[in-house]
Amino acid sequence: MNHFYLVGGLPWWVILPIGLGMLALLIYQFLGLGRRLGARQAWLLISLRGGVYALLIFLLLSPGLVQHRMTKLRRPLVLLIDTSQSMGLPAHPGQSPEPRRAQSRLDLVKEKLLEGSEPWIRKLARDYDLRLYRFGTSLEPIPPESLSQLAARGEGTRLWEALREAGREAGAQAGILLFSDGIANGERATGERIAYPGPLFAVGVGEAQGFTDLRIADLRAPEFAFRGREVKLDFVIQAYGLKGKGVPLYFNRGRNLISTRSITIDRDPFEQRITLTYIPKEIGPHSFTLSVPLQAGEQIAQNNQREFRIHVQRDKIRILTLSGTPSWNYRFLRMALKQDPFIDLVSFVFLRTPTDSVDVPDSQLSLIPFPVDEIFLEELNNFDLIFLDDFSFRSYFNVLYLEKVRDFVRRGGGLAMLGGVRSFDSGGYGESPLREVLPVELSGKGVYQTSTRVRPLLTSAGKAHPITRLLPDPRANEEAWEKMPALTAFNQVLRARGETLLLAGAGGGYPLLTVGKFGKGRTLALMSDDFWRWNFTAVGERESPQNHLKLMRQAVRWLAQEPSFEQVQIISMGGSRAPGEKMNFKVRVLKDDFTPTAHASVRLWAVGPDGERISLESAPDTEEGEYGAEFIPAREGSYQIEAEADLAGKPLGKDRKSFLVAFPYGEREDGRPRPELLRQIAEMSQGEFLSISQWDEKTPERIRAKLERFSPSEIIERQQIPLWSTFWTFLPILLLLSGEWWLRRRWGLI
Repeated sequence: MNHFYLVGGLPWWVILPIGLGMLALLIYQFLGLGRRLGARQAWLLISLRGGVYALLIFLLLSPGLVQHRMTKLRRPLVLLIDTSQSMGLPAHPGQSPEPRRAQSRLDLVKEKLLEGSEPWIRKLARDYDLRLYRFGTSLEPIPPESLSQLAARGEGTRLWEALREAGREAGAQAGILLFSDGIANGERATGERIAYPGPLFAVGVGEAQGFTDLRIADLRAPEFAFRGREVKLDFVIQAYGLKGKGVPLYFNRGRNLISTRSITIDRDPFEQRITLTYIPKEIGPHSFTLSVPLQAGEQIAQNNQREFRIHVQRDKIRILTLSGTPSWNYRFLRMALKQDPFIDLVSFVFLRTPTDSVDVPDSQLSLIPFPVDEIFLEELNNFDLIFLDDFSFRSYFNVLYLEKVRDFVRRGGGLAMLGGVRSFDSGGYGESPLREVLPVELSGKGVYQTSTRVRPLLTSAGKAHPITRLLPDPRANEEAWEKMPALTAFNQVLRARGETLLLAGAGGGYPLLTVGKFGKGRTLALMSDDFWRWNFTAVGERESPQNHLKLMRQAVRWLAQEPSFEQVQIISMGGSRAPGEKMNFKVRVLKDDFTPTAHASVRLWAVGPDGERISLESAPDTEEGEYGAEFIPAREGSYQIEAEADLAGKPLGKDRKSFLVAFPYGEREDGRPRPELLRQIAEMSQGEFLSISQWDEKTPERIRAKLERFSPSEIIERQQIPLWSTFWTFLPILLLLSGEWWLRRRWGLI
């Protein structure tokens, strides 16, 4: 195709005088010819000369021709096929949820592209520069011949990431053809618009109309809980295609039913948030199940049940003390335990034996009988440890009950025996089931010594053990033990079976404080009932009684197998752990005497995947000594929470915990197709959405037409040819001049 154009070689104000000059010259020549020739002959010659002048003026305008040549190109077409696990769900409502019995959504895509004598995939490869990709959690190019081997195995559908990457690799003027069910569980920045190279055509697979499913979603359960405290479970019941039905909800711990609730589905789609409560009574990991029965026509069975675990911790250490007499040792022991807010104490002091003679009826006695059956047969497992303080079982219950105590320790409980005239060999324990439990060997010949002076000597093991570490500095700790007052009573035992922390300095090198293990539990033996002096004497000398208090509290925590003796602990991390979702943290801070403090200075940081440190604001929580903070992770990756605290400028300690942030894909948890999302994506790119059932013979032509309207797939070559540079432009001038010369010669003017 050719087009004429004028470039305008000289400006108009130059060409105009030249044209006027030529016109004047023509008039002058006409007048001269009119005197020599007739008017008709003069007009003919002047017309020929005027034609020459006109052509010269035309050439001064730089005329030319533009030649256009158009070449059709094979447009790039990116074909994206969703191979996530949700594409393995049944393609049509009412089909069996069993994959072997139903045609999957991916099977339907393969059938549509591969059916016929000339499959669509071959036609697309012929008409376009076809680039075939599959995607799930990542985008992967595949050859067209492998299409029939595709399987729905992707753990997630990172739809937005796949579209971004495909848009970058497609190139200019490329179209995108997407086959997906619209389920997207990857990351998309708020307000982000993806730059598409051309229109996107989204083909929806799977039918939302008639889709039937009942599921438990958005479960929010704490990872940690405290024994005896209420735990709240929040979750959502969602239903599609089940309007008018009522379904039961079951809440189980293991195989034991905790509670049930009836749910009425009164709309479609249906969604209801439910909160359940539970009070755990035992420490350790608990496994729970939330479930609803499978309904007729459901395409997904596994999302009717959610299993989760909660690790139950003790909020308080429950201690049972049995004291043979209301002694000074009992008084100071009870004071040390009752002042600790983390200890729940149940104590029995025995003031008389069943054989004591009293002269009043039992109904008038203020003392109650010891509930031996209730304690040893029913409630024993609700305690964390037992103190036997100068107590002998022989006057109160059968030795067979001590077998329950032995089993209690074997399963993980703690046992402490404190000295006195009723303890160890003096209390008959050398012939009891506790003989193998205690960390000392009893021969039956041990004696209880009084009117003696026994100074505690710290052993090498005691210097490092957390029970006898009264001060953090090793030298200061040894000096504190050297200043301890001497004891005036001592139980002599055969030898230590466990680890000796303190020796009786003036008692022949016998063990004074020994610890050990039995089964999963821990044991302690303190061979004196006179260690109350470590508190009383310190107060009398105007010194702090903290060494006695700390010894008791550290012994309790070691026996109860507290996870650590650190004074700063990150005790819980709650939240969904997904990018953009809020997480909650709790930090427990203890003073040097292991009592909680509400006046500590707590600093928290979140360390991101690239090592960036983000400072977090902390505030005191409802429980004394606990501090809370919130954090919203921005992206996936491994994170770490760091905490440190000090009190009045003195460091108390630090702690750190790692956690992983990731999107919970849940591909087969919510299999409802999302055609509305695919339609939105198509509209954003000026493309088109259609369901796979609407794909027919006219669809590819409609796609081609829209792509051509958006950006024609052709190359137009343009060539400019100036007319003054061609022979055919000057040929008319030569002909006009030749004709004028021939006429002049014929008429005798030459």
